[in-house]
Amino acid sequence: MVHILHKLDPDNEKWKQRQIDKVEELIRSAEKIDDSTAREQIVKDLEVNKQSIEEAFEHNELDYGRKLFLIENCIYGIDIQPIAVQIAKLRFFISLIVDQGIDTDRKNLGIRPLPNLETKFVAANTLIGIEKPEQLLLRNPEIDIKEKELKQVREKHFSARTPKTKNKYRLEDARLRTELAKLFRDDGFSAETTHKLAHWDTYDQNASADFFDPEWMFGIKDGFDVVIGNPPYVRQEAIKEIKPQLKKEFGAFYCGTADIYTYFYKLGIDILRDKAHLCFIAPNKFMRAGYGKNTRNLLATEVTPKVVIDFCDLPIFDATTYPAILLVEKRNSPTLKKGDSGGFSDKFLAATFSNAKQLDHLENTLSEIGFPIPVSTLKEEGWNLEPPEVLALMEKLRKAGTPLGEYVKGRFYRGILTGLNEAFVIDKQTRERLIAEDPGSEELIKPWLRGRDIKKWKAEWAGLYVIFTRRGTDIERYPAIKKHLEQFREDLEPKKSSKQKRGRKPGSYNWFDIQDNIAYFKEFERPKIMYAEIATAGKFLIDIEGYYSDTTSYIMANDSQYLLGVLNSKLFTYMFSKTSSEIRGGFFRWKRQYMEQLSIFSATDKQKYPIIDRVKKIIANPDTPNIPRLEKEIDKLIYDLYNLTAGEIKIVEGKFNH
Repeated sequence: MVHILHKLDPDNEKWKQRQIDKVEELIRSAEKIDDSTAREQIVKDLEVNKQSIEEAFEHNELDYGRKLFLIENCIYGIDIQPIAVQIAKLRFFISLIVDQGIDTDRKNLGIRPLPNLETKFVAANTLIGIEKPEQLLLRNPEIDIKEKELKQVREKHFSARTPKTKNKYRLEDARLRTELAKLFRDDGFSAETTHKLAHWDTYDQNASADFFDPEWMFGIKDGFDVVIGNPPYVRQEAIKEIKPQLKKEFGAFYCGTADIYTYFYKLGIDILRDKAHLCFIAPNKFMRAGYGKNTRNLLATEVTPKVVIDFCDLPIFDATTYPAILLVEKRNSPTLKKGDSGGFSDKFLAATFSNAKQLDHLENTLSEIGFPIPVSTLKEEGWNLEPPEVLALMEKLRKAGTPLGEYVKGRFYRGILTGLNEAFVIDKQTRERLIAEDPGSEELIKPWLRGRDIKKWKAEWAGLYVIFTRRGTDIERYPAIKKHLEQFREDLEPKKSSKQKRGRKPGSYNWFDIQDNIAYFKEFERPKIMYAEIATAGKFLIDIEGYYSDTTSYIMANDSQYLLGVLNSKLFTYMFSKTSSEIRGGFFRWKRQYMEQLSIFSATDKQKYPIIDRVKKIIANPDTPNIPRLEKEIDKLIYDLYNLTAGEIKIVEGKFNH
């Protein structure tokens, strides 16, 4: 912004005159005051301010005047933590100090007192507003008069130099707040709201308000021109206590599983004026996560995306946050349907950064790898920031077959959550001991795979078992298992409240039961496809041994060798990579919600045969050195099934070459 002001006014003549004009206008207004004593004092103070402006521009670097103007007239800040507000103010102070001229012949080396920023940067809970009357047709005109007075008091406080002067304006501020609160109460505001307004003291640097209102705190009634933010990265599990408040505040936008940053998008857009801009750096998870549906709709209809940069798992911050930068422009009309530009550009600039070196030259990288995307391609089920040719390929693949969820008839299940693996997961030696003590124990002990044990085409079993005491198990029939579990009983008991330190999550299950009600447990006994949840590429196998598995895995009640070939192909991994978000190190979470969307070609028996033939050879000898050749042949057959062109195959293969 300072750079732009330099371009517009290289010598600061316009900005200097604007500041002087502003003070002279106040002087003209003050000269109309009837009380001669008050009139003379106000005019005197304003003349001092005018002289101060002359000195500021004469004795300091040109950027000093620009920065001071921007801070006083354009910039506001808010954070829930008072310490963060103090740090922000300090940074602004330093920014001003470095551009002040030094004069050894003048008092204090000619360094001017720094402005008072208490009314520019406040500590408050951004997400919680105040309750206002729903219909306020005739607002008391006295409110506007008092609000104008309050604004003038805060403007004067900004440049007040002495403690006495500052205190005078702070007392006036408190008086006007009290008077305004009473006027609001008379206009239908609740007692709770008026109490908050009257008692919010922007000058208390150790307090944080439990509400935010731009009009009351900053005098901004019709929205901001720009909202910039880095919302907190707090997962939904950590905000349980404030969810009822968020639901009340955000209404239909609220989602019980949404992380907190999504609400900042809604709030930020709500406080923008028409055709204004919002720019956030925040997690990219909303683009594809189920909880992001409301946020995706908001960003595709209420505003127009201008730039979207996805940094994936690059180390922008110390924490693992998967950040993205979004720049959007607020539409100047009511909510529009997706695809209706409303006079705005129907395309935006998108880029996906893939390596840390690209961060060294952000602007150059953006011009090299950025590409335009039609806003209409931002789908409700998830966003794909991909070039047009990739989007066209994904659409072709989507239409080429049946969604996997339908293909397996919905028989798609997650692994088992025991609630305490230490108690339920045992080794071979423990299994043999329990069976020796009571042969009936064998009925409940099942072979166990962890997600990490599930590899491509085969399992690498670690010799583990699970004691599967499902709901309805009569533990008295299995004395050895009961005795084994008894030693963990304090940690196995369901908690009566979340405040208990020991125990499993509250629920209507017995202390010896597996925690979750696994109604589909019989599917583990049958032939099935299994896969690991976290993997860089598909790791699918067919199990005929009756393995049970943990929550880092999924199963499908289907043992089709044709389907297995498709799932383990490059094309399927490619499809998944364009549907789910990447996590650290190139890994993906192969969750059901993404998997079941992907297209499986409904091949004829004749088309399936060559794929099945090669899959059988791999399964029969999973350690054969011929596997890479067989997999390559399977990939080629599947490309043919989906009718991919040479160019489309190059796109798919390019991901794996990269």
